[in-house]
Amino acid sequence: MAVNTLANKIAAHFRKTRATSHTFQRLKQCKSCGNYSTLWEDRCLQCGAEGKFLDLQVLTRYILQRNTQRDVLIISTASLAACVLARSFMEMAISLLAGAALIVAYFLIRRPYVPYLEKRTVQELLLHENAAIREGLLRDTEDAANDLKSNNFKLAYEKLREIGYLISGNQVKILKLMCLNHFVLRKDMDLELSTLVPDEFDPDFIRYLFEVSKVSPELVKRNVIDYTFKHRAEIEAMEGGRAVMGLVVTAALRVNAYVIQYQQMIADYVDDLQRERLIRLCRLVAGSPDSYPQLYPRVKELVKQKYETDPEFQGLL
Repeated sequence: MAVNTLANKIAAHFRKTRATSHTFQRLKQCKSCGNYSTLWEDRCLQCGAEGKFLDLQVLTRYILQRNTQRDVLIISTASLAACVLARSFMEMAISLLAGAALIVAYFLIRRPYVPYLEKRTVQELLLHENAAIREGLLRDTEDAANDLKSNNFKLAYEKLREIGYLISGNQVKILKLMCLNHFVLRKDMDLELSTLVPDEFDPDFIRYLFEVSKVSPELVKRNVIDYTFKHRAEIEAMEGGRAVMGLVVTAALRVNAYVIQYQQMIADYVDDLQRERLIRLCRLVAGSPDSYPQLYPRVKELVKQKYETDPEFQGLL
């Protein structure tokens, strides 16, 4: 596999990303210019203001508070107007008491609906500010791309990872892959794979897939396997392409449902399986041969050809 040599790669420990219940909670808005961002930096990329960002959740609550103040002001104004127009002290008192009662009732009725109001306000805000949010995220992406051009791959990837929670487009995926192929990958790293599957065949993705499959095969999910099956010819044409397919097949053996669904592809690469993986596969297909009509005969044939006298394979099929 023609990739960056180990000597050219860098060891990295990625900044921890914050956990959120909802994706929109990653957004923040600059109070000075209204620019949106998802990065952790306090400096606004549009106006340069420092420390002026408000989390979108805080902004939502501010809007709700402002709406509540408006509603209370309307009730108070109506109550005062009734008081001014009153023709007696009793009517004035009734007007003021009625206004106070309405305000108390307003808050009591409103309280159970606050979560719904917050959700609706967020939806309206996201809809109304959609264009501004997109412009802000594109500005974030340009900033990350500049870091990439400066060979600051770690910082660029950390920014792109944050952006990727909100933008799943091909451009962000490609930029991420350009960064990731410069790192020495380790199992203890917070790596991603399914979120990086590009729209079209991309050699950078295959190179990353080769490396990540060796350290974290559990990241190989259905969409990754589908991608390799779709672009099988292009992958095999690459240097070390068959090794990539072998790693994907090996990873697929971790999930029985994948073995059943992709048994034809697994059968084509069964020769490339390591000994212990082949033994595991033998035990799996022997338990229910009818479930593997394409795979069982191929595995049985391979064992007969290469391992007929091997004691570990005796009685498996």
